[in-house]
Amino acid sequence: MSKQTVSRRDLAVGTLLALIIGTTFVLIGGRPLVVTFIPGLVVAWAIFAWLHGTQTALPEGGKLYPLYYAVFAWQFVHFFEEYLTGFRIQFPELYGASPFSAELFVGVNMFSYFVFAVGFILVFEKGLKFLLIPVLFYIVYGALGNAIAHVWWVIWKGGYFPGFFTALAYWILGPLLLSRFVGSLGRAYAITALFAVILIPAITLTMSPV
Repeated sequence: MSKQTVSRRDLAVGTLLALIIGTTFVLIGGRPLVVTFIPGLVVAWAIFAWLHGTQTALPEGGKLYPLYYAVFAWQFVHFFEEYLTGFRIQFPELYGASPFSAELFVGVNMFSYFVFAVGFILVFEKGLKFLLIPVLFYIVYGALGNAIAHVWWVIWKGGYFPGFFTALAYWILGPLLLSRFVGSLGRAYAITALFAVILIPAITLTMSPV
């Protein structure tokens, strides 16, 4: 089997890793993270499983580095807007949870960014392809999910929601990055549309009554 494809062992270990990550989301964030991150994790795993099932060749890491880390760098700008405008307060309150402390909000994000950055290196430099799970999760939720959710929250609330402006860039950056894994920009936008069909009901039907 080519080293550039996802093996059966990668799929098994990656699936276990996805279960561990999902459990962590539930324990740390409760309903707010369950209704947002879990759908993103499921779609990320589905893409991972598709890569294995079709034996689609992974992109060359050296050629993907500039795009991946450019998109990832934008996440810090997005985080900055969220932090300044009170996302850690307004987001959990939508789902009946207490505001996240500044320490928890910053800590979870910074640790996640560490995993996204190092995970990419370990996938393409060390061949640990099961770590595509956090890499794909960043693309699916960190990019596509942020684009979908922030726009929907603005529509639903009828006004600005923290993180909205910087999330708009992900409508372009997310599919562009995903296309390098799934083969075409058209397929990437189709996955984005499918994810929206899953995510929007999840983040709408679970909101707490005003």
